Amino acid sequence: MIMVLIFAFWSEHVQQRSPFIMAGFSIAAIGFIGQLVIPHPGLPGLTYGFLFPVAAGLYCPFIQIVCWIGNNLAPSSKRAVGMALLISVGNFGGIAGSNIFLASEKPKYPTGFGTGLGISIAAILMAIVLRISCQRENKRRRDMIEQEGEDAIRARYGEQQLLEMGDKSPFFIYTL
Repeated sequence: MIMVLIFAFWSEHVQQRSPFIMAGFSIAAIGFIGQLVIPHPGLPGLTYGFLFPVAAGLYCPFIQIVCWIGNNLAPSSKRAVGMALLISVGNFGGIAGSNIFLASEKPKYPTGFGTGLGISIAAILMAIVLRISCQRENKRRRDMIEQEGEDAIRARYGEQQLLEMGDKSPFFIYTL
């Protein structure tokens, strides 16, 4: 809980989400690596201890992901559908989690911890790709405003059309 609060307040303070998503999943990856390399059941305290970075690393990014979706989708109807899809797809994690920690593999659970590690690494990579994509689109939009002028763009589209464009508007800047 402490990590979630630190990540939430800090990311809001700097107005960025992706670095905190990557940091959270990096913390989780460290925990998963620890679980995979510890000799089970020889070191139960260490095994238990490495579950804390797994939990902290998996819970912290969720707040940032929800905020990133909320900040980067417009209008509100698109935002509502995006957040509903995020939560719906996220609930599949419970289904997967109950099927990847196989009783026959206890106490090491290499399939479960290995899958968690792989998903954490994939999430870090996806956050990097999304961040770069948002940076490029923001730069493209800023360049267009600089070259054509804000008044010319507003005259071309009109205020109502710009509003209806939502996150496709040349004035919409994506949160990183």
